Amino acid sequence: MASRRLICLITSLMLLALPDLSDAAQERTIVGKSGLLVPRYVSLAKKTVNVRTGPDGKYPITWVFKKRHLPVKIIAEYENWRKIVDSEGATGWIWGPLLSSKRTALIIAEQQNLLKGPDPDQSVAVIAEAGVIGKIRRCAGGWCELDLNGFKGWLKQGSFWGTLDEENLD
Repeated sequence: MASRRLICLITSLMLLALPDLSDAAQERTIVGKSGLLVPRYVSLAKKTVNVRTGPDGKYPITWVFKKRHLPVKIIAEYENWRKIVDSEGATGWIWGPLLSSKRTALIIAEQQNLLKGPDPDQSVAVIAEAGVIGKIRRCAGGWCELDLNGFKGWLKQGSFWGTLDEENLD
């Protein structure tokens, strides 16, 4: 009986010693075969990219992306293949060399006001419509500076597809 209590006490203490990780922190603890963290965002390196049902050229193509620089989230890795999820929640496998580490943003709302600075009181620098893709210049404090084909402005993270929550980028 005493040994059972001791085992319960030790187990309880071990559980208390585990770090309290938020969902976002737990999500970023996996290191893939590439040595990079999973999940992470990348973009399509080519104008046409096949998405397959599995991590090999033998698997059927489920759909084809036709938009270079579109951001996608890598959620798994297998050899040179990356399992991705797109902004609509669809998943599939893409051959790694068809992806780029260049960070891009996809405007997903009907319209977004990009501001002149990372503050909600700033004036509007540019208005972007859904489907516009731009470069992510930097992110800090929950805001990102985007370059939409030469038009620059700041947008709150979570207002576009292309970054993890509270991710900082230089």
